[in-house]
Amino acid sequence: MAKSYLLKENITDPQYVIEKSSPKSFGEIMKILNADEKAIRLIVEWGQLSVLSKTKSAIASAYIDSIIESLKQEYFTKVEKILVFSEQTVLFKLIYSLFGNSKTYIKSEDGILDYLPGLKAHSLLKQIAGYLFLGSKVKYYVYKNYYHLFDQVIMFRRVEEVSPERYVPLISLKKEFLAVLNQAYNITAGGDAFQDKDVLLLCQSLSEDKVIPLQEELNLYSKFIQRCNDLKMSVIIKPHPRSCAEKIEALNKLTSGSVTFFEDYGIPAETMLLSGKFKEVVGIYSNTIIYAHEFFGVKGISLLTPQMINLLAGKEKKKFTYIYARLRKYFAEEYTVFE
Repeated sequence: MAKSYLLKENITDPQYVIEKSSPKSFGEIMKILNADEKAIRLIVEWGQLSVLSKTKSAIASAYIDSIIESLKQEYFTKVEKILVFSEQTVLFKLIYSLFGNSKTYIKSEDGILDYLPGLKAHSLLKQIAGYLFLGSKVKYYVYKNYYHLFDQVIMFRRVEEVSPERYVPLISLKKEFLAVLNQAYNITAGGDAFQDKDVLLLCQSLSEDKVIPLQEELNLYSKFIQRCNDLKMSVIIKPHPRSCAEKIEALNKLTSGSVTFFEDYGIPAETMLLSGKFKEVVGIYSNTIIYAHEFFGVKGISLLTPQMINLLAGKEKKKFTYIYARLRKYFAEEYTVFE
């Protein structure tokens, strides 16, 4: 979306601050931005900001000091406009603590979590532990609503915290977004790779995250594949990047003449939707499912159902009940729930 916004607004010579969560994700960011190395003003290593122990917190505290010093460079003091994706990161909170309202801030949606604020807040116990490890620097980790700071907020759907005059529909960047996607991955619309498949099944990391047992997760996918078989619809199974070896083996066993397994993590689901002629994209919950119709003309279907949620217990049941309710509140017209 960053590159799409730059194209839409015809911004020349942009400068970047990139948060690096892994070498792979950093590589993907650089590939999409196609930016000169000199345009990268600062790289923030997420691994240096972990506060899960006293030792790591000491490293994070020193790293925060180094980021602050970097942000005091002349370029950062003079820049007037800052495009932000996640305002809940340590980086943005450091920027705002240094420059306050002297800058113009524009927020672009950072994905589905922007509609799930209840998942961002830390428990009181974690906040207390954070204070013991970090002291006053814990404020850079605590959830806070920053929507009122932004001159514009680019989102698929407007949340209540964003006033109508500051809301910019995400779909207004569709042309630029598809152009960026096409250029970054050298796609030819309707290419041979996926044109003969009807359904893209996106797996999630439910069992890896201890939400449900592996067999229960596989049952969700198997039930949907059976529905596709009954309708004579062909399927591509795309595993989640964090899928364990046991799941990969089990997913491979779900293949048949009409069901294909596609384990290429270098090709995003959005690229597959743009290059193929899919009728449906299916998963638990994700941006791709919700935005598929508006951006790609593909029907989105979610396997996150009340029946699935009833299989859960305790905190996980409460968490996914909340996710289900929020997604239906904002996106009921954008996707259907598989029954």
